[in-house]
This record gives sequence, C-alpha cells and structure tokens, in this order.
Amino acid sequence: MSNATAKEYALRLLAVRPRSVAELRQRLAMRHFTDAAIGEAVADLLRAGLLDDATFARLWIESRISSKPMGASRLRAELRHKGIDREIIDQALAAGQEDMDESGAALALAKRRYQAGSSLGREARERRVTGFLARRGYSSEVIAQTLKKLRKGFTEDD
Repeated sequence: MSNATAKEYALRLLAVRPRSVAELRQRLAMRHFTDAAIGEAVADLLRAGLLDDATFARLWIESRISSKPMGASRLRAELRHKGIDREIIDQALAAGQEDMDESGAALALAKRRYQAGSSLGREARERRVTGFLARRGYSSEVIAQTLKKLRKGFTEDD
C-alpha cells in the first residue's frame, strides 16, 4: 500500500481520538502498510503537529481524571502501555498534579464502594475499598488516608 494511503488512514484514526506515535505505528502495521510507508506517514504527521506524545499524554490524563478517577500509578501504567516514554509521562503527570485531587477522588470513590457493601461488616468493607483503590492505582499512602477519613464517619452500627 502507498505512503499516501497510510497517511490517509492515520488521519482517519486521529480524527476519532488522539493517539500516541507507538499506537499509530501499531495500527498502521496491523493494516499491513510497509515500514517505509508507516515511517513517512508518522514523520509527516509529526512535522504537521498532528501527532505529539506529550500532548497525547496530557490529554489522556485530563480525560481519565474527569471520566474515571484513578491514581498516578495507574495513569503511568496506561501511558506506558500506549508507548509513551517515561520522561514524557513524568512531565505530563507533574503538569496534571494541579488538576488532580487524588485524595478527594479516592475518598469519593471509597464512599460509594463502602456504601455499596452495606450488608458486609466493617473489616470486609474496608478490605474491598482497599482493593478497589489499589486497582485504580492509588498509592498506599492515599489509601491509608482515605480509610482514616472513612473511619471518622463510621458509627457504632457500622
């Protein structure tokens, strides 16, 4: 397939959502474009500013924070999976720290999870909340702080 076709397909993919360079290369390879066609298409898109891993990482973090709150370690893992370099991830997370209220998001998630397990005892509910927050990528420090805040809201009946 031609270089122009590879670029056209890449543009269609980018019209759906932003993508990392690695993601785009992978998708083009899946369509059996040659390495040369992929390289040329990616280079053209990079020159045009339509493909940028730093911008992608920032947008990914903003999107995840607003739609599905999670901790920095999970965001980091997702971006690594998308082929973003560690340095770019560190910069994007540092920039996103202003918008990210990990403690507040973790507490909101924990309250909902805790209330959902109302038929369970306190210890079982706490274990479930802990596991849930850990899977969402929250650090052990944030989880401990969240549990401490939740415990302050417990009554004797819980």
